[in-house]
Amino acid sequence: MSNHIFWISSYPKSGNTLMRSILTALFFTETGKFDLEKLKHIGQFERISLVEKNKHIFGDDYLKLNNTALFYKYMETLQSKESLGLNEDFIFLKTHSGLFKIGENTFTIEENTRGIIYIIRDPRDVCISYSKHLGLSIDEVIQFMVNDYSRSDWIESPSKGIVFSNQNRPNILQSSWGKHVLSWTSIKWKTPRIILRFEDLIINKEVVINEIINFFEKNFLFKFENKNKKIQNILDSTEFLKLKKEEEQKGFEESTGHNPFFSVGKKNQWKSILNNEQTNKIEKKFSEVMKEFNYI
Repeated sequence: MSNHIFWISSYPKSGNTLMRSILTALFFTETGKFDLEKLKHIGQFERISLVEKNKHIFGDDYLKLNNTALFYKYMETLQSKESLGLNEDFIFLKTHSGLFKIGENTFTIEENTRGIIYIIRDPRDVCISYSKHLGLSIDEVIQFMVNDYSRSDWIESPSKGIVFSNQNRPNILQSSWGKHVLSWTSIKWKTPRIILRFEDLIINKEVVINEIINFFEKNFLFKFENKNKKIQNILDSTEFLKLKKEEEQKGFEESTGHNPFFSVGKKNQWKSILNNEQTNKIEKKFSEVMKEFNYI
């Protein structure tokens, strides 16, 4: 394996899209000016089209991939340069999978991984945003978030028909919010890794962008031309209200259709929305992780 994947990992609705927007503007534009169309440069790993394209590697197991343990047997091969169709030296991939081992197989391995960017967000705000995204009640989403065995289906390609039924669609072990966070932030790999809080990203975006640039310059010797101008353009073009307006005008394929993908994008929404029972359930389950990342 060739250490070719930069993982951009997060629990859902934690700022992964904003991070990908910043990285897209840094790596795939000359000026730093971003629009949602450019986000295609950094796609999601968990997409059905990738499974379909590599159907040959699964053999008779192709329609049994809803068995998560069975599916994870193929994960290392599915992440190879050949399976990804990668002609370049590296690729950025979004994931919402936890970094878990199922049986003898792990979601990803150190030998496949060049770097990790993990984005964390206050789970009390995550549940509100996730609820809108899924079209479920906040209580239903909290129950999903505290479940250590929660799984999420791989996504179908919007332009294609349904390939897998609900009964045999591949899925990932997402687990609970806390276990997801720890799975990526506590690993003992030598792989360069940066952990960023969503709240810092929206309040001190310029500081965080500079941290990201330093991460790539220090660990991978990347060179960024016209940094100051590029940073200013990134700040302007990835501003939340700008992205929200663009979604309203042009749509956004990552929206589920229940509510706009770019909804509020603020911190501490939970203070005026969650009741005491909901807040206590989250804080009780995740108190240690929340303390570690200064949420309580």
